[in-house]
Amino acid sequence: MSLLEDEGEAPVDVCGRCGRMCEPAELQLCPVCGKPYCPYCVYRVGSRNYCSRPCGDSFFFGSDVDDEELPEE
Repeated sequence: MSLLEDEGEAPVDVCGRCGRMCEPAELQLCPVCGKPYCPYCVYRVGSRNYCSRPCGDSFFFGSDVDDEELPEE
């Protein structure tokens, strides 16, 4: 069984953050960037899981691009 997809892309059951080989059921996809992450790399914000702090924070607090659209007070 090959870890590579048919096109020769990156391994499918490897964490996108730490590179650890995992069982496919252990990996989750980040709802913000879509990167796979393992249980050791998970970043929890509220009741949701993300691959990293920047992804979790951008979901809840927005990015600096969002701040530019707000009117000055």
